[in-house]
Amino acid sequence: MKRIISMLLVLAMVLSAALMAVSCSKEEEKKTPTSTGTKNTGPVVEGDIFAERAAISDELPEHDFGGKKFRIAGHRTDEYFIEEEDRNKGNLIADAKYARNKAVEDRFNCELEVAYQAIYYDVQSWVAKTVMSGADEFDLFCSHGASAGGTVLKNVFLNWYDIPHIDFSKPWWSSSCANELTYDGKCILAISDFNYTAVSGAEAMFFNKNLAASYDMGNLYDVVLSGDWTFDYFVELTKDIYIDQDGSGDKSDGDFFGFAQSHAYQCAISTWLWAFDNPTVTKNEEGVPTISVKTDKINNIVSDLYDYLFNSNGVHYRTDNDDPQGMTLFLNKQAIFTMGGVGSPTGEGLRNFEDEYGMLPLPKWDENQTKYYTMTPGEHTVLAVPKTVKDTEFVGTVMEALSAESYKQVIPTLYEIALKTRYLRDDESKEVLDIVIDGRMYDFGYIYGGFEGFGFMLGAMFESGNNNFESYYAKKYGNARIHYKKIVKVFDKLG
Repeated sequence: MKRIISMLLVLAMVLSAALMAVSCSKEEEKKTPTSTGTKNTGPVVEGDIFAERAAISDELPEHDFGGKKFRIAGHRTDEYFIEEEDRNKGNLIADAKYARNKAVEDRFNCELEVAYQAIYYDVQSWVAKTVMSGADEFDLFCSHGASAGGTVLKNVFLNWYDIPHIDFSKPWWSSSCANELTYDGKCILAISDFNYTAVSGAEAMFFNKNLAASYDMGNLYDVVLSGDWTFDYFVELTKDIYIDQDGSGDKSDGDFFGFAQSHAYQCAISTWLWAFDNPTVTKNEEGVPTISVKTDKINNIVSDLYDYLFNSNGVHYRTDNDDPQGMTLFLNKQAIFTMGGVGSPTGEGLRNFEDEYGMLPLPKWDENQTKYYTMTPGEHTVLAVPKTVKDTEFVGTVMEALSAESYKQVIPTLYEIALKTRYLRDDESKEVLDIVIDGRMYDFGYIYGGFEGFGFMLGAMFESGNNNFESYYAKKYGNARIHYKKIVKVFDKLG
C-alpha cells in the first residue's frame, strides 16, 4: 500500500512539473514580440539586431493577392530583383534581398517583376510617357534619385500619404520622408530601406592606418568621438603630404598624396555641401520649401574647399571624368585618405587590401556644427507610385512589407555580417559606421532638384574653375527658383 502511495506521489510531482513547464512556455510566448512578417522564433536577445528588428511588427493585414505581379520600373534591377539562380553564390546581400522578396511573395501570394529597366534617363522618359498615356504598366518607380525631380514635374506620381498602409513613422522609412521630403502633408519621392543604395552609398572617409601611423597622425577615432574632427583639422593633417613618386617633377596620377578626391561626374565632390550642414533647400516660416543654400558660411565653404583641393600639394583632384577615382589611388597605396560609400568594404578592392584601413565620418565644417553629416550622391534610388495604379491597397501592402523586410533582413546583413563581422577591421570603424548612417541627410533641394537646383553646385563650379559663390548663385538662382516653384505647384495639384 505504501508503495502505491509513493508511486502516486511521484506521478503527481511529474505531472505538476510538466504543467508548470507548459505554463511557463505559454507565458514566455506572451512576452516575446513577433513580427507579422519575418518570424521571431524566440526571446529577443539584447544586441541581436536581427531578433530586435524582427520583433517590430509591420502591422499589415493579411492578404491573398492571387499571384498578382508587383511591377517595378528602374535602372538598378539588382537592388530589388534577384533571380533564383543568382542566390547562394557567396553574395550575402543578394541572398538577403532574395530572402526578403520571397518572404513578401509567399506571405501575400504575389510576385515581383521588372516592368522596365534601362539607363536612368530612359527609365524616366518611359515612366512619364506611360503614365501620361493612361497605361497601367507598372506599380512602382524605383530609380535615380538625383534626377527624379524632373519626372515629378510631369505630374505623374501619387502622394505617398494617400497609399494605404504606408507608415513613415516606422524605422524602415528614412526620417527625411516625413520631414525634408514632405510638403503640405504630401510626399511624392520617398526613401526606405528597400533603397539599398541609399544606405550603402552614404559617403564616409577611409584612411590607411599603416600610412597614417607613419606620419604620426595619432588616434583619429579619438578625434572623431571628441567632436574635433573638423575640416580645418583634416586640411592641416593632409595638405602638405606629397611625394613625387614617379619622378616626373610635376603632380601626376603616379604620385603619393595625403588625400585623393573623386570628382565622379560632380557627384562625390558635392557631398561636402551636406557634410558641412549646408542644405540647398529648407522650409520657410510658412512651411514652403525655399532655396537656402546662401548661408553665412557658404562663401567660406566654397573658397576654402576650392583652395584646399586645387592649391594643396597633398591633394589629388581632377575635374575631368577620366580622373582615376580616389578609391583607385587609395587601393594603390598612393593616398592616405579617400572618400567612398559605407558599403565599399564589401567590394573586392577593400576586401583584399593588404594594409590595415579604417572608416571615419566626413569632417564637420567647424566645432560649432553639432554632429557629423553625410549624403548619398549619384545613383541611389528613390520611390514613387504612378497615378495609373488601380489597386493602391496592393501597392501599399507590398511596398510596406518590402521596406520592413529590408530593414529586418537586408540592412542588418550589410551592417552586422558583411561590414561589422567580416570586412571592417576594427571596433572603432564599426562605431563610426553607426555615426555615418545616423548622419545621412536627404535634402528636398537635391531629391526634387532634377539637376536644376544647387545639388551639384560644388562640382559644377569647380569643373569650370570657379570659386566665386556669389557670381554662380546670381546666375543660377533664377532658374532654380522657377524649378522649385513648379515642384511646389505639382504638390499643390495633388489636393
